[in-house]
Amino acid sequence: MKKIIIVGILCLVCLISSITEFATHINATNVESPYYTYTADSYGNLIKTSDAYLPGEQLNLVNDEKFVSLEHIYIDENDYLYITDSKIKTYVEQYDSLTGEVIINEQTGNPKTKIYTGKIIVLDGNLNLIGEIYDENINFPKSTFVTEDKIYIVDFTSSNILIYDKLSLLEDQEIVLLNTIGVPTHPIFQNVYDDDGEKISSGYQYHVENIAVDKRGNIYVQGIGSTNGLIMLDETGDFMTFFGGNPLRVPIIDKIKSVFLNEEQKEKMQDLREGKIYYDVPSNITIDDKGFVYTVTSSIKTNPIKKFNVSGRNYFNTDMIGTTDMNSVWVGNYNNVFSVNEQGNIFEYDTSGNLLFLFGGKDYTSRRVGLLTSPVSIAVNSKDQILVADKAGKFIQFYTPTTFTNSIHTAFKAYYDEGNYELSQQNWKYVLEYNSMFDYAHIGLGDSYMRDKEYSDAFKEFSYANDFDGMSDAFWSIRQEWMQNNLNIIFLLVVILVFSRVLYILIGKYFNNYEKEKKYISRVFSKFKLLDEVVYLFTFLKHPFNGFHEIKREKRVSVLSSTIIYIFLVAVFVLHYSYTDIIFLQRTNINVLYELLLMIIILGLFVISNYLVCTINDGEGTIKNVYNATAYSLSPILVILPIIIILSNFLTIREIVFYNFGFSLIILWCSFLMFFMIKDIHNYSVTETFKIILKSLFVMLIIGLLLYVINAMSNQVFTFIREVVEEVVNR
Repeated sequence: MKKIIIVGILCLVCLISSITEFATHINATNVESPYYTYTADSYGNLIKTSDAYLPGEQLNLVNDEKFVSLEHIYIDENDYLYITDSKIKTYVEQYDSLTGEVIINEQTGNPKTKIYTGKIIVLDGNLNLIGEIYDENINFPKSTFVTEDKIYIVDFTSSNILIYDKLSLLEDQEIVLLNTIGVPTHPIFQNVYDDDGEKISSGYQYHVENIAVDKRGNIYVQGIGSTNGLIMLDETGDFMTFFGGNPLRVPIIDKIKSVFLNEEQKEKMQDLREGKIYYDVPSNITIDDKGFVYTVTSSIKTNPIKKFNVSGRNYFNTDMIGTTDMNSVWVGNYNNVFSVNEQGNIFEYDTSGNLLFLFGGKDYTSRRVGLLTSPVSIAVNSKDQILVADKAGKFIQFYTPTTFTNSIHTAFKAYYDEGNYELSQQNWKYVLEYNSMFDYAHIGLGDSYMRDKEYSDAFKEFSYANDFDGMSDAFWSIRQEWMQNNLNIIFLLVVILVFSRVLYILIGKYFNNYEKEKKYISRVFSKFKLLDEVVYLFTFLKHPFNGFHEIKREKRVSVLSSTIIYIFLVAVFVLHYSYTDIIFLQRTNINVLYELLLMIIILGLFVISNYLVCTINDGEGTIKNVYNATAYSLSPILVILPIIIILSNFLTIREIVFYNFGFSLIILWCSFLMFFMIKDIHNYSVTETFKIILKSLFVMLIIGLLLYVINAMSNQVFTFIREVVEEVVNR
């Protein structure tokens, strides 16, 4: 019995051990993140996706010393991490200036006095301490920038840029200060004084926070209050120009006023308007290997990050997704761009500024790993790990990319850097196994198919992602191939049609068929008067002025025929929303019934308002005349819109001018007919017609508001009655 019990206990221990080991393995390989990850679809809406990055370790100690006030982090090409801590606690001995003896602290009895100073901590890729940079020149280090041979440190107190020799630090020698760049000597930065020493005007603000240095040694300075954008200096610190400023935000009323003012009046208004102009000053800056300069502005919601070339052109779209509190920017290993905002949200964009991922969040009380309290700086190492410095939390948070994200990055590298389209296809397909709704994977796969000239497959992938530009390019290539393969057949059909038309004309003249056709058509129309009235719209379009006279005086059309035309208009609009190519008409958030109801209400309001206004302004037309003439005045829609619908299925974005021309023609033609309809039906002059149109629009507005109020009040009345009935029933 004892042996059986011992064996049973051993089996139970082994089982528990196995379960624990399995659970540990599961927990290690499937780390749950404390946040959701989002991506953007083709319409700019945020949708959930698979985890892109998982929270890793937190760095809050270096040589058993905690961070005090993290300001900035930077990672160089060797994965060395430069940590800017602006308030480091150190102990120094103070000496009496007369005797030279050590001054003893009376409170603590300690010969060393505690002081705070700033320094830069340098760690290697394994987070081993390489060295520290601090001396009497560094009072309040704000940020760093590192090149192959130099370390640039921004001292916020003095606004100096301190340039140190990088090699001396790496060789464990005393670091060498190469140069100090202070306030530029250019007159724009200098204060102006009069003969009595009184300051007349202040120089341009120069308070450095962050810098970026290009391969030529030019320094781009991001400073507090620099309303003209970045301050560009040469390698010696001489001022060159302003660069990458944000457009001014001027109130719309002042913009309208400036259109009507001359230069002298604009100058007088300038002082009054100065306080109304909103200056959006960049908050952070970085630069990539190709020389593109990136800025982030915390006061802008859309297009907060900008990508400038040397001439100052911004390559990112103005509808770029972002928030108003983004405070740091970094360029990754695949020209992807990273940023973080004050709420702890981390953004990753592709090389064109399209949002790939949005994740993270603010840590209020739980202290959960991965959430941030007060992020101030972001950087990415060669392993694609994201590092974020949290000033309030006093730690650096690491985020590790998932297999899902690594596949995306590998696809980026294969497509853009290596030109290996087959490998990029494999990775995009792998990404879609994680998330079949990830639009960017479909777009990447479509681009790859386009490179391989598989245009049909590319069109399918672009359509999955609703990438209309990609769909247009793929369709253009498909159309080109089809035209090349079928051009002979098209030419033969054109020749046959032309020959048939000529033969028909010759036969008609020889046998005098035209007169027979006209008589036959006349007999048909005489039997079916309604058909004759409907088809009259073609005659009306040829001779609209005679048409208005016949509609008013000769009663050429009826209410029934006009109603049929209105029904045809509704049918054409339904066809437009249903069959116009999606490249030209995106059907997102379009309710066809709502659109048709709105159109019917507007037409009804116009007919009623125009009749009422003209009745009290000596107009001759009846409401029947207005109803009929309005229907026939809108008949160009029945002629042109079907052609537009058909053409849209054969055009690309490049030929959108033809699509837009059709709608412009409809608007101009209908406006022309509606104007002269009011003029001729009511027998007004041109000036009176303009007045009647304005009055009709005003009456339409009043009636519309009245109907809205009645509808709102009726809903409240019905709600009150229902509640009363329910109360009575319940009692």
